[in-house]
Amino acid sequence: MNKKVLFISGLLLLNGCSTFVDDQYQVAPTGKAVTQIEKAKQLPITMDKEIKIAVTEQTQVLDIDSIDSPSVIFELPMVKNGLAINIEAEINDSVFVPSAKVINQSGEIRAALGDSDLVYLKPRLADGNRLQGNIKVHPQMGDSALYLVIFTDKDKLNETVAVSHPAKLDAEGRGNYLPEVDDIQVPRALTGTFSIEATALGSRTSDQTIVLPALSATERPQQESVSFYHQAIRAAIADSDVDKAMGLLRDAEQLGITDADQVFRDAMKAQLDKQ
Repeated sequence: MNKKVLFISGLLLLNGCSTFVDDQYQVAPTGKAVTQIEKAKQLPITMDKEIKIAVTEQTQVLDIDSIDSPSVIFELPMVKNGLAINIEAEINDSVFVPSAKVINQSGEIRAALGDSDLVYLKPRLADGNRLQGNIKVHPQMGDSALYLVIFTDKDKLNETVAVSHPAKLDAEGRGNYLPEVDDIQVPRALTGTFSIEATALGSRTSDQTIVLPALSATERPQQESVSFYHQAIRAAIADSDVDKAMGLLRDAEQLGITDADQVFRDAMKAQLDKQ
């Protein structure tokens, strides 16, 4: 897995200008909160790479669907088998406690992560105290776009996050235990740093990373999808993996590829003729 880290500071500005690693993230200030996803600045996701984000006072504020805080929005790829997204927030003098929602082009929520779903990770090697959570999402029929929105709960800024005292961590590292040492309470904040990494969900083959075009209930499958499934079914049968071929056939039929069954039968006949 490629762990190249991209550091992006801020997003759509409310005041002033922003400095990014790449010019594609240079945008003009808006001066007010964004109330529509499609009008907000969206970042692309690079699969299997950790992306590090700094949420600052200049980060765009999203005011939509009970979200009212600095927010980072990613446009997700439409991966057939779905995505697993890992989110880790750094805990320093304060912490941006991340919540997340995956929203489609119509504003429907496909997946969500609340701060109660986060777990505390103790410092390890180069990593300090962190909050970590996972979110999984599967594209559904009718989804033409999916957006990952990461924000924080503004109503909980008076709360704290408990982290292990350094003395306790040191004692644990030496095989001792200090029960009398209290945890440190770190305040929540509207700013902070977090990282995300997206990977394709389980598949036994490299097909898991194939990105397919979206398909609505009234659309015909695009030629890219048709060719992919035709080839994959033939290859599976040629390898005598009928179970895999049948699984591909079911997926193809769900996407509206009506001739997949004929491709399956023809490939089976050709394989039998060879024997």
